[in-house]
Amino acid sequence: MHFLLSALAFVASATSQTAPLCRPICDVPSQYAYSNGTADDAPAINFALSLCARGGVVRFAEGVDYSVLTPVSATNLTNVTIEMKGNLHLPQNITYMQTIFNQSGLSNLYWFTFSGPGIQYVGSSNVSAGWIYSYGQAWWDANIYPGTGLSGRPHLMSFTTTNGSMQYYKSRKPIAWNVQLSGTNITVSDTFIDAFSTTGSFPFNTDGFDVTGKDITITNSVIYNGDDAIAVQSGSSNILFEHGTIGYQSHGMSIGSLGQNQAQYATVSNVTFNDVTVINAVYASRFKSWEGGQGLAKNITWSNIRAYNVTFPIFVTQTYINQGSSQTQIGNGATSGRPNNATVNMQDFRWVNFTGTINTFRPGDGSCVTDPCWYNVGLPNLTHTEAIIVECNTNTSCVNFEMTGIEIIPQSLDAPTVICLNATAALNSDLGFDCSNGTFVPTYARASLIYH
Repeated sequence: MHFLLSALAFVASATSQTAPLCRPICDVPSQYAYSNGTADDAPAINFALSLCARGGVVRFAEGVDYSVLTPVSATNLTNVTIEMKGNLHLPQNITYMQTIFNQSGLSNLYWFTFSGPGIQYVGSSNVSAGWIYSYGQAWWDANIYPGTGLSGRPHLMSFTTTNGSMQYYKSRKPIAWNVQLSGTNITVSDTFIDAFSTTGSFPFNTDGFDVTGKDITITNSVIYNGDDAIAVQSGSSNILFEHGTIGYQSHGMSIGSLGQNQAQYATVSNVTFNDVTVINAVYASRFKSWEGGQGLAKNITWSNIRAYNVTFPIFVTQTYINQGSSQTQIGNGATSGRPNNATVNMQDFRWVNFTGTINTFRPGDGSCVTDPCWYNVGLPNLTHTEAIIVECNTNTSCVNFEMTGIEIIPQSLDAPTVICLNATAALNSDLGFDCSNGTFVPTYARASLIYH
């Protein structure tokens, strides 16, 4: 009876209120307080999204709690504003969520799915409101070594739109991926993602943003997580990620992985990462493509990056593997027995004004379940003084690399070093150092020594 009364009140709200330009407003009722979080508000949320699916405003009241015990899906939205001022709580029963995942028949289940043109997701500027609580810590703690996360993990959100935006998205302890962001002309700002583990167990696959689209800007964001803070995937162009702070077991700002499906040609172009602070991460700047993949990544820049206590500040590999999984982001393909007969080529890559310190004394992040550790595979005799690692698959697969203003210092205060393969001088005249393994001596410094 209470749910019926709530639904009737909700319909009255949706039909009686008006906003500027006569936009319909749907206020979502909450059963959280009276049920102590045991009643499911997902039906009311789905109803609100369907009732206001055309040009409406769906409102979650400021500071009010909602239990979202089943997935929410709205795939036919048009010019809808989602005012996420309340706090959403996912189920805390792992087995229950795994059952929903398994019954879905999907390889990737998202707890929230929003798609359609003109979606505006507006959270709260109030630090205590607008959160999505996923209770992922219990999932991370339940993982048993050498596992890389429990099976049946739902991801948090799929957000697909054109001419849309996301502001004040706040996520606390996500179970797995945060946002699969897809579409065209999207602006994301003022994000806060907290996937920091407080027990020492690793928060596997808690990506911040996995991006597939065009003309997308992500700015003024804080992302603490256990995988890529941002991973720009195949089919993306004109992507800007700037004015952010990332870290705490993060795998940094990544292109890829690309080329897992050897039958598809991967493309990424015109991507800029600018003015970002990276703290305690495994990587800061990262490119990853699969051995035997094919495609082209072009015009990629990392500029004004501050890396503190980072294991591998600048890392490029064209022979990527994914430990413990046959998937990477949204791509499928064989992970073993792959012929090395093609490469995702890299062209016009720049690293400009890259400063900070290398994690010499306690490298890594706690995600290692293999021997050698997955992030050390193919890198024998590491000293963890490596400021730059560039592994080009062939002597023609890396073209027009440029590194300037690289000032990255090992915590041991030893000389910074580099590992470099196949970035030939003929194709990379502005690389900034000799492509060989050893001490990092920038070309301009060498020229200065010669001059003096």
